[in-house]
Amino acid sequence: MWTVTESCTVPPYDDLVHADSMTDLLGFHHVALTVRDRDASVEWYRTVLGFEEMFREENDERRGCVMRFPRGTSGVALVEHFDSDQRPFDPRQQGLDHLAFTVGSMAEMDQWAQRLTDAGVIHSGVIAIPPGAILNFKDPDGIGLALFWDR
Repeated sequence: MWTVTESCTVPPYDDLVHADSMTDLLGFHHVALTVRDRDASVEWYRTVLGFEEMFREENDERRGCVMRFPRGTSGVALVEHFDSDQRPFDPRQQGLDHLAFTVGSMAEMDQWAQRLTDAGVIHSGVIAIPPGAILNFKDPDGIGLALFWDR
């Protein structure tokens, strides 16, 4: 069930942005996820989700790869920190709970469920919810991912 919390208040838009300051945000470029093994994660995001590699970077502290949706402009950065304590992902910790990707139709949700099954990815199956449907699963590092279809 979807609920609205009483404590959530948003100041009027005019109080947040002045007409002469800057433009509105256009969307997101990428979301960066910390992974145990950049190369293994790159391969999983490529083969299971169909992401395309944009570029890789590496320095003394970390190595990463920014990937994008097929023929898109935004996507996911996979970052391996060399000094990481390698603890498993925990959505109850402050920070990321899960990352949801948009799917265009209910038929595509069913196709994705089959694709995940074929790739050996454990998932929730397509779950009908009031605004549409959701399909939950995890990447190799246990990071919560979802596919979401809006009615």
